[in-house]
Amino acid sequence: MTSKILVVEDTQKDFDFLQQTLLKEKFTILRSSDGKDLLALMEKEAPDLIILDLILPETDGFELCKIIRSEERFLNIPILFFTSSINIDNKLLGLQLGASDFLSKDCDSRELVIKIKNLLYAKRRYDDVLRLSVVDSLTHVYNRRYFQHRLRDEFERGRRYDRDFCCLIIDVDKFKEVNDTLGHPIGDSVLKSIADILRSNIRAADILCRYGGDEFGLLLPETNFQGAYVTAERMRSKVGKANLATAESPVFISLSCGISSLVEGGAVGIDELVTQADVALYKAKRAGRNQISFYGR
Repeated sequence: MTSKILVVEDTQKDFDFLQQTLLKEKFTILRSSDGKDLLALMEKEAPDLIILDLILPETDGFELCKIIRSEERFLNIPILFFTSSINIDNKLLGLQLGASDFLSKDCDSRELVIKIKNLLYAKRRYDDVLRLSVVDSLTHVYNRRYFQHRLRDEFERGRRYDRDFCCLIIDVDKFKEVNDTLGHPIGDSVLKSIADILRSNIRAADILCRYGGDEFGLLLPETNFQGAYVTAERMRSKVGKANLATAESPVFISLSCGISSLVEGGAVGIDELVTQADVALYKAKRAGRNQISFYGR
C-alpha cells in the first residue's frame, strides 16, 4: 500500500516541487494550503507523514505542530518541517513541540526523499510494535485495552470541544450455536470474517475493537445518532447477507447493536456511556435480535 503524505504548504511553487518529487516515488499526496482543515483532514485520510511549512497565512507551523501533538491518536505520525527559516532556535522549538526533522526548501530532492523514507520506515517499525500490544490476535482489530484508552480520549475531546460521538456495542447473535455445532475453528473463521466486514464499512478515524468473545465495540467520532445508525445498519446488512464460512459449512449470521451518544445520552463518564450502549444492546436482543437499538429512544 502506498504511503499517504499530507503537505501543509501555501506557496504553489514549493508545493509543486514537493508533489513532483514525491509522485516519482509513488507516494499519495494530500494538501492543506493553510492548515485550517488540518485535523479534519487527518481524521478523514489518516496520513502516514506530514510535511509542514513554518510560515502560513493565518498561523504558523509551530502552532499546528503543537495542535497535532496534543491529539494522542496522531502521536505516531512523523512531522517534517519544510521551511526557508531554519536556524537553531527554530529547530530547538520545533523539536520540543514534537517535530521529527527539519529540511530547507532549497534542499536537494534526493535528501528530501531519503529523509521521508527514513521517517516512514521508523513509523512502520513503531506501528508494528504497537500493533502487537493493542490488536486482537484472532480478528486483527483493536483489543479491549486500546478501546478503553481511545474511549477516554474521545470522551474528553467531545466534552472539551462540545462534539458528539457515539459508542456501539455489537453482538453476534447466537454465536454459541456456531461453536457448538460446527466447532471452534469454524467459529474463529466466522469471527475473522465478521471483523473484516465491519472494518471495511467504517471510516479511517473510527475505532473498532473485539470487546469480548463474540462482541465488538465501535467508536464513531464526530457522529450523532443518525450517522451511527447509518453505519450500524450498513454493517448489519452486509454481515447478514454474507456466507461467513467454507462452502462445506455455510454459516449465515445476524448482528444486534446498541448505540449510545455522548450528547444525546448525557453520560457523565466513560463507564456510563458503555453501560448505555449495553442497555441498548440488550433491548435489541430482547426485541428479537438482528436489529439496532438506541439508548434513550
